[in-house]
Amino acid sequence: MRLAASVCLALYITYALELQNSFWAATTAAIVCQPNLGTSLQKGRWRIIGTVAGALAMVTVLGLFAQSRYTLAFCLAAWCGLCGVAVVVLRNFASYAAALAGFTAAVIFADTIADPTSAFFFSIVRVSEICIGIGSTLFVILLTDFGAARRTFASLLEDMTRQLVRGFRSTLAAREARVSPRDVLRQLSLFHAAADAAMADSPYLRSRSGHLREAGTSLMDAVLGWQKITLEQEASGQSGADVRACLDTLLSRLDPADLGRDPERLRGACAEALQTLEALPHDDAGASILADAARDLVLCLRETAGSIALLMGARAERRTASWSIVIGDPLPPLLSGFRVFSAVAAAAAFTIATEWPNGPLAIAFVAIAALIFAPAGDQARVLVTDFTIGSILVTVVGCGLYFGVMPSISTFPQLAVMLALVLVPIGLMQAGSWHTPLFLAMSINLLPLLGVGNPISYDASTFFNIALTIILGNIIGTLFFIIIPGLSPEVRARRLLALSVRDLRRLAARPQARGAARWTAVMTRRVEDLPPQATDAQASSLMTLFILGRALILLRETPAGEVESRLISSASAALAEGRVELARIAFLDMERALSERPAAQPSETPAGLPALVEIKIITDALDACSDLLKGTDGQRANPG
Repeated sequence: MRLAASVCLALYITYALELQNSFWAATTAAIVCQPNLGTSLQKGRWRIIGTVAGALAMVTVLGLFAQSRYTLAFCLAAWCGLCGVAVVVLRNFASYAAALAGFTAAVIFADTIADPTSAFFFSIVRVSEICIGIGSTLFVILLTDFGAARRTFASLLEDMTRQLVRGFRSTLAAREARVSPRDVLRQLSLFHAAADAAMADSPYLRSRSGHLREAGTSLMDAVLGWQKITLEQEASGQSGADVRACLDTLLSRLDPADLGRDPERLRGACAEALQTLEALPHDDAGASILADAARDLVLCLRETAGSIALLMGARAERRTASWSIVIGDPLPPLLSGFRVFSAVAAAAAFTIATEWPNGPLAIAFVAIAALIFAPAGDQARVLVTDFTIGSILVTVVGCGLYFGVMPSISTFPQLAVMLALVLVPIGLMQAGSWHTPLFLAMSINLLPLLGVGNPISYDASTFFNIALTIILGNIIGTLFFIIIPGLSPEVRARRLLALSVRDLRRLAARPQARGAARWTAVMTRRVEDLPPQATDAQASSLMTLFILGRALILLRETPAGEVESRLISSASAALAEGRVELARIAFLDMERALSERPAAQPSETPAGLPALVEIKIITDALDACSDLLKGTDGQRANPG
């Protein structure tokens, strides 16, 4: 219903304003009103940003190289390739804006290549039509939004936290765990998309985005704490049984079911649990690791309860989240950009060489097909196949409408009823899970195929030329996903591990290590980018490297005496060279030096137990991933 209403409203406005190519506004409305993040208001705003950026880029290029078709085609391909890189690097709404910047540039190129001197005028017209489509969808969404995105995000947070608590307590008490950290990480990869969708339609939530982002950070910290317990258990066995039992009893008082029933009550219980944890005696490094991990879990429960309360309408102080670009692996975005560049350049070269009259329009559909599936990764080949089939099927449907129904239509209400009867079933299928790209292609290509303009004209040769143009454009765009395939899940997982090992060695080699915030951001992105097909062992190794790098940074920041500083430098140098055994020996020497230091000299050892804790974490991590750090498991995935 949203899809049909948005398209019809966009058409009505363009007819009232007497704009010629009404189908661009209607097509924009169809693209924006998709049953995912596309139904959010924030995505509409990002679409406007991407549209304006693409228009400005294309107008600039046309102004500089109006007399050189080859240079124009190359610049268009280069711009679309740059957008292809940004689509993978950025996330959610920003990624969508990057794709729209490429779409818009290709559309303006198709309209103005025959007469570049009119580029500015056509750009204004096209941008106006696109913005009408966006505005129409936003208006329909305002009338039909009932907070579904907020409820979906709250449900995701509840489910993730329940699995986390269940698995954490099972590992802590040495019971058989039915949940692994990998299960939680799979859902954590959906966190940002769900959070953006929830914040998009609420200015109040956007102004409090920092609270929701902190919930994601605390979830990652809790998962890492769970991994620390696993490493400590593998290294020390079932030592510290009393501490484990005490912590398990403490955590049993926190009921994750209160997240949905009474989040404020759970926050109060978490505050009491934190006070109890602070009062617990920490006799050794192992007990401190267990207690710190339990504290991370309690903090996670508190932050998650606060976020769910905020989603349910609770008040909170204004706190916005910082925005930064983090790249986990540079190869997938570069590969995406090269694929889009190649597809658009090949279509442009074919158009210029054959002087195909509808070639510029085909280039626009090549760019759309290549960019829309760029973030899909290894799933893109399956998705583009469905998209191509949908482009062919919509031609059959459009043929029946164009020749059998539309000639008898004389009023706008009749046109609206006809489009609704087609678009409502298409939108219904898009909202499902069965071959959704097929119906996405039908909703996007239907309006350009019918050529719904002002006025509507009927010509068989024009219809079949446009149909051939759309089909060939989509086929060329999707063909390059076969010619230049993405990285397989196995290769992506190995590369993420190899890049993490490389960065860890660089981290160890630097006298002054980078901050923990930067390391956390990069490794968090890599954990989230880990493909679903990755094994539990690969996920465990990646988290262990994450923990190892963070512990090394914290240890370096801990005040130490001359002997300890020399041992840290020696251990770091050995770790940077892949000599794990020497690094482990140096860390153990430092541990003995700290343990043997007389307690009567606290001024010389202000680190004390915290330094021993970090050393214990490092040695446990080195034992768990020694083969990986030596390169025996990661050499074939060496990113270079």
